[in-house]
Amino acid sequence: MFIVRALASIALILLPLSATAQITLSLDDLRPSLGMTWEQEVATVLSSLEDTGFDIGSAGADQFFDLTSFLANSTSIRARSSVIPLEQAPGAASFPAADYAVHSIIGTDEIETYDYFQRSAASDVLIGTEGPAGQVPPAMVAMVAMVDIMVDVYIGTPWPLEFGKRGTVENFSLDQTLAPGVTASGRYDYQYAVDAWGEIRLPAGIFDCLRLHLTVTGVFTVTGNDQLASLGEVTDEIDAYMWYARGIGGIGGVAMVVETRQTFASGTIPPTTITLVARLTEISSPASAIAATSWGALKQKFAE
Repeated sequence: MFIVRALASIALILLPLSATAQITLSLDDLRPSLGMTWEQEVATVLSSLEDTGFDIGSAGADQFFDLTSFLANSTSIRARSSVIPLEQAPGAASFPAADYAVHSIIGTDEIETYDYFQRSAASDVLIGTEGPAGQVPPAMVAMVAMVDIMVDVYIGTPWPLEFGKRGTVENFSLDQTLAPGVTASGRYDYQYAVDAWGEIRLPAGIFDCLRLHLTVTGVFTVTGNDQLASLGEVTDEIDAYMWYARGIGGIGGVAMVVETRQTFASGTIPPTTITLVARLTEISSPASAIAATSWGALKQKFAE
């Protein structure tokens, strides 16, 4: 759920079924619960996914994915996040449409951010971010931007997710916050396919999962940051794989591998290719009375 931006077709291989059961995931299966806490490692490297040699596994039924290996020559950072009620978020009054907040502590400098989300029938939408402007590490800004794209993908992707589902969505808009005071706006087309199911091994444990494969193309511009705005129109070509597990929540799933190729209209910097690997290292979702309380009741309590 917290997450970055730096931001191979694989043949669909149907294998014999084993003891692992295929799963179907609804949007409600993936909504984060109040009190959920997790730690995520985000690693980035300036090369293509193929060149990294990182093994994302095969498409098909009843697969086993091991995403615990190290991403060679990468820069990594960790973020620890918690889903909190609005009364615990200092800037909640500025976002009256929000239903909950995610508090994150990023990196060894322990930079604090608060992300505000609104729940809807189509998605949990990020509507605001607060934190120390200019201090959020670039890898985390990258993840936030990638997650913003995933929010729109959530809205456009037919639910539930189930193995074999695929489709195309054209001309969806991006208008999201990358960092406090910095926004990106653009238009994107994407193709999606739920291309695998099985189990995934992560530092946080082993989970039953579905894998979503996205290929995304589009353009965007940035406002609120002179350096980024000077790049002009940025063209994105994104190849992304996301693994989702029931009850854990998160727009980016329990793991995400993204290759992003960008070109810049200004020509001030050459085209870049970046591969990002984000994965859970810890997860805790305590069962409690407050977790069972409706979000609407919590929001009303805060308003009072």
